[in-house]
Amino acid sequence: MKKILILAANPKGTTPLRLDEEVREIDAGLQRAKHRERFVLEQKWAVRPRDIQRAMLDINPQIVHFSGHGVGDEGLAFEDETGQTKLVDGEALAGLFELFTDQVECVVLNGCYSQVQAEALAQHVNYVIGMKKAIGDRAAIEFAVGFYDAIGSGRSMEFAYKFGCAAIRLAGIPEQLSPILKKKPDINETIVKISVSEEQSSAKKEVIFVSPTPPVEVFFSYAHEDEKLKDELVKHLSILKRQGVITAWHDREITAGTEWAGEIDTHLNTASVILLLISSDFLASNYCYDVELARAMERHATGEACIIPVILREVDWKGAVFGKLQALPKNAEPITNWMNSDQAFADVARGIRKVVEDIKKRRS
Repeated sequence: MKKILILAANPKGTTPLRLDEEVREIDAGLQRAKHRERFVLEQKWAVRPRDIQRAMLDINPQIVHFSGHGVGDEGLAFEDETGQTKLVDGEALAGLFELFTDQVECVVLNGCYSQVQAEALAQHVNYVIGMKKAIGDRAAIEFAVGFYDAIGSGRSMEFAYKFGCAAIRLAGIPEQLSPILKKKPDINETIVKISVSEEQSSAKKEVIFVSPTPPVEVFFSYAHEDEKLKDELVKHLSILKRQGVITAWHDREITAGTEWAGEIDTHLNTASVILLLISSDFLASNYCYDVELARAMERHATGEACIIPVILREVDWKGAVFGKLQALPKNAEPITNWMNSDQAFADVARGIRKVVEDIKKRRS
């Protein structure tokens, strides 16, 4: 379940904005969305700086949406205790969102001249949308509605941003270039550590080479009867994880007390590569086939994720919905049929590496 937090502010003395219409249209779009059960919309009005802090702690949102005025370098216009303008600059906001970097996936600053704040927040948040110039009420509403319509249909943040810009243009408003998307800069670059031994006067450099682009998330869809085979594949992908090429996620990563279906949905919707570990148990599992596979094929059809069937055990899978996809290992020979299972897993790992490297090239 993703929580969207709306922060609205229109201080006294500032130009009146149609904030209620914007929020109403966002809510209506999510209510009719294909995946409406995956989203909860929370609203805070006449927001003061203190209200932001409390809302972040109380609501724990994944998407934060500011609706109001921006004044460039000076900051975003919130309210003080008397309803007058209280400006909050980008550095102050970045300091707050740094504390929630593992929680917040996207921030939308739907206010004029908010590019400066977007750039500051993007140091800690994966996706931040701001406005590089003034944006009128109509354009702001059209963008917001388009953006959340796309999010509600299960599309990626980048797709939703483009969809919102297209919505402005389709409405005949010449402001489609106002919204800008800022992404968190790559922190996985070559790191040089210099360590000086107490016994040595000369410094010794230790160079650690890691991937120059963010890792690709890999999701494992499998039947629990195949857990040992899944674990072997995870071990064969360890070098890709160590090199920062991928992150690997499967349901055994879910911690105690976490709502498991929601956690699976979250990773199933964000992974760029989805591995289908095929066996008779996988095909017989209602959850694997009807839920995980169905969602995976939806994302494959829209180009949001690459689906790779990995044939674990002998089974007739050619008539399945994924039957036309290229499978691993070589010649789709089931892993358990290989004389040397390490050779089979290594072949699968090489195939996954190739797919991931292609994805990273497209991102760069």
